[in-house]
Amino acid sequence: MSLGKEAYLLFSFTEQGDMKNFGEYAKAANDVLEKFEGELLVIGARASSISKFEGDWPEGAGLTLIRFPSRENLEAFWKSDEYQSIIDLRTAILPANFTIGFSHGWRGEVAS
Repeated sequence: MSLGKEAYLLFSFTEQGDMKNFGEYAKAANDVLEKFEGELLVIGARASSISKFEGDWPEGAGLTLIRFPSRENLEAFWKSDEYQSIIDLRTAILPANFTIGFSHGWRGEVAS
């Protein structure tokens, strides 16, 4: 991936309910991620591994960070029929606090 062109997808979540079906989601999501060249950078980090410097972080919340080679790849992943068909598998187990995608700025440029 070339520096400055990548895009990131950040999920913040709080576990709720039974995690027994999470493996089904994880496998399906990984297959779709590979198709769109997504790379898991942080997987399910929990509060115990997060240093809070400012603001509030919900008790028990975690996060996942995924890097894509471009914003186009990120958006194609998110909008793909394959990913849209499995979102319910994730949200039934891990309701999102927020899910955002953003591009990485380059040499002081503001990401758009």
